[in-house]
Amino acid sequence: MRGTMAAGGFKLKTLMILSFLLTWAAVAAAHVFYYAVARRDQSLTDARRIAWREAEIPALRGRILDRNGIPAAWSELYHELILERIPDSPRRRENLRQRMERVLPGAPAWTGKPPILLKSNLAPDEIVLFAREFRLFPEVRIVPAMRRVAAGSSEIRERIGKTAENNAGEIVGISGLERKYDMELSGRAGRVIVMLDRNGNWCNETLRITRRAENGKDVTADFALPAGTEASGERFEHAEN
Repeated sequence: MRGTMAAGGFKLKTLMILSFLLTWAAVAAAHVFYYAVARRDQSLTDARRIAWREAEIPALRGRILDRNGIPAAWSELYHELILERIPDSPRRRENLRQRMERVLPGAPAWTGKPPILLKSNLAPDEIVLFAREFRLFPEVRIVPAMRRVAAGSSEIRERIGKTAENNAGEIVGISGLERKYDMELSGRAGRVIVMLDRNGNWCNETLRITRRAENGKDVTADFALPAGTEASGERFEHAEN
């Protein structure tokens, strides 16, 4: 009698375990079906939204020429090394600090709120070096930037005027001829979409242009630059909309 009861209890426990496993398998299969079939399109859409980013291609601002067609103001591309954020992990912060001490001696201290300018006007060999040395540190980025260069005396540069970056990231004229002919000098920015890797870096082979940038037009001023005129470059100021 006791053996029969023991056997019955064993069978009951076995059935309970099998029932649990079957229920778990059914739930797991339902989840697989839900995400692989029912939500497949939505899951793919979500994944693309996370992996892909849309970015803007700045338009090149037009030049201001003197009456003889000699450039008096133009834009130049340069590159900066930027610390966009400080690593959260103490170990990672220390590793990055040691890397900077070796690769970039004399870099500014991490004081103030990022972004922090580490080095400006990077030479081509520096761009290659820093891209290689900081490839595992997405907190550090090489950022292209534009600056406006003006030629002539202080009086001529005052007539040319200044430019600034507004809240929308657009370069606008805020004084002088830069402001007067802002519509003609301004172009239309382009757009690209690109996939990011796990470190947040662009995968260049995935970059696709969705709208080409249209550069601004040149305008001619009514003054003439004297021979041997030197140029003076400035970073853009910030202007409110």
